[in-house]
Amino acid sequence: MTRGQRHEAELVAGRAERVWKANADTVASQIYGAHFEDLARQWCFEHASPDTLGGVASTVRPTELPCREHRRRHELDVVVTESVSFAADRIIAIGEAKGTEAPVDVAQLERLEHLRGLLPSGKVGALPKLLLFGRSGFSSALARLADRRPDVELVDLGRLYGGA
Repeated sequence: MTRGQRHEAELVAGRAERVWKANADTVASQIYGAHFEDLARQWCFEHASPDTLGGVASTVRPTELPCREHRRRHELDVVVTESVSFAADRIIAIGEAKGTEAPVDVAQLERLEHLRGLLPSGKVGALPKLLLFGRSGFSSALARLADRRPDVELVDLGRLYGGA
């Protein structure tokens, strides 16, 4: 059974609004999510300040990191690298972009901390900053935690579209 067929009976019965509402996060992550990730990368490269990133972005890309603990690869939406003359490139920030309707919570920060620990040590100078991009903002617990951490930056839609 394909995804479309899974909800066919409900759609035929006139329950389209309920089907769309129940699948809003899936639509957001699968369709809007990729675009939101692109916006986050573009923002890092074109608009984010050196204070926000911990340096100047030379490249911004997604990547995957192998993880022995989880025995799989983890996707990382944003990897910001700085190139400096006569020195090796270094990763200055990593980030996660969430285009879902739910606010980003502390669990996503914990995931980023785990991924920061998986980065190749030769490419990391100081600890890279942790960037969280949230289409629907951030939980109050995450906002309180980020306020106390100079290595964490929260980027909501207002900041994404209006500031560094």
